[in-house]
Amino acid sequence: MRRPGTTNPELALPVPSFRAMRAALDESVGPDAAATALRRAGHAAGDALFPLLSAGTADAPAAEAGELPEAAFWRRVADLFGSRGWGRLEFQAIHPGLGALEAADWAEADPADGGLLPSCHFTTGLLANLLGRTAGADVGVLEVECRSRGDLCCRFVFGGHDALDTLHQALARGQSLEQALAVLV
Repeated sequence: MRRPGTTNPELALPVPSFRAMRAALDESVGPDAAATALRRAGHAAGDALFPLLSAGTADAPAAEAGELPEAAFWRRVADLFGSRGWGRLEFQAIHPGLGALEAADWAEADPADGGLLPSCHFTTGLLANLLGRTAGADVGVLEVECRSRGDLCCRFVFGGHDALDTLHQALARGQSLEQALAVLV
């Protein structure tokens, strides 16, 4: 299927099929290798999606993603994913230099999974590519809440790698996200 304004054909894949591919990969190579492979695949997929952030729509003219006003950029990101069935992302500024994208209906998550850790690995790689290319700098993405482990939403925190590493360590020690953010400089 070719969407208007796209240079590449797109494939509509039922969400259960995507989840089955993730489960098969996890079973075949183990959870750590599967997570790495999915993040790498997501990052690579960002190359095809990035031009769509700059493409015009009926409601907004074409503009380089990095040159859009903040509200217009986040609306375009939400529309890009929402129109392709991924879910509705909402942006939140959570700390100087860090932001979060939250979705209560994210397609990669499987609420029936019952996992212990966030598992939207493809998404973290994809968002790292899109946000990094937009910013013109390396951007890391850390999923801190996930519907696959029973959270109400999937929440992806993004920003510099040092801040995300500090945040990850604090969360691993059992601190809440708010506590972890409070100690960041």
